[in-house]
Amino acid sequence: MKTNKYKEVRYTVEIVIAKSQTAVFNYVADLSKWWPEEFEGPAINVDTEFVLKTGDGHYSKNKVIEYVPGKKLTWLTTESLRKSDNFDWTGTKMIFELARDEDSTMLRFTYDGVVFEDEYGRLVQICDFTINEILNNYINTGKHDFTATIEILKSPKNVFEAITRDVAKWWGGNDLRGESLNLNDEFIIDHPGAHYSKQRLVEVIPNKKIVWLVTDSTLNWLKVDQHEWTNTKMIFELSAEGDKTILHFTHEGLVPEKECYSMCSQGWNTVIEDYLFNLVTYNRPRFLLNT
Repeated sequence: MKTNKYKEVRYTVEIVIAKSQTAVFNYVADLSKWWPEEFEGPAINVDTEFVLKTGDGHYSKNKVIEYVPGKKLTWLTTESLRKSDNFDWTGTKMIFELARDEDSTMLRFTYDGVVFEDEYGRLVQICDFTINEILNNYINTGKHDFTATIEILKSPKNVFEAITRDVAKWWGGNDLRGESLNLNDEFIIDHPGAHYSKQRLVEVIPNKKIVWLVTDSTLNWLKVDQHEWTNTKMIFELSAEGDKTILHFTHEGLVPEKECYSMCSQGWNTVIEDYLFNLVTYNRPRFLLNT
């Protein structure tokens, strides 16, 4: 039986942002808007305690231990668990340091803690994506698209095929019609009286990336704009890490400012982290999960 060994690491990512230190700090501290896990807790401040989690399988309690407005924010993980392999990163620090860089701000993020020896590459990938893509995008546009990331003990080919060939088994159910395999294919998901959306495949890179553009939509339960999904994109990005596949899902355009964000983000968490994960891992379609 394989035994995972821990190693101490200190990995740093730096970006330069054309905004003031105060502005950048405020964006960083607004964790609920951009951190790629569900945030539970009060607004970040001195001694704030909060929870970060992904579904029921990835959980951490955290406490702010350094809070210097415009300059530095550090939180310490005080309790944690990833149930899939019992990974525990308690004692790890997430450090954000800001300094002036001419008319811009240098933001330095440091992960200071533990990782499994064979997952250092995955840690680097996640840190780089979180800071360079998610946080940078939020700071520069004020928007944070919904994201979900899972790891699956299957090859990218297996995951890619499940996403493209078996949409009905993990998302659409019996209310799906159309094709979802090739570039420019279109499919519709229609739950009468609740949800209608039409997707077109606008990017397909075998075993690496799939992008769906929502060309039409109606979410009947919304009060203000029932077409909020129209012109948004669902993006599936796959990468191999040892014997695992990392799937990063983004619903581009699904941002906290939208009326549907709360319900849809909860829905996507279930669809990606439960339905899709179980289909690829155990070949269990969504309609069998509760039987």
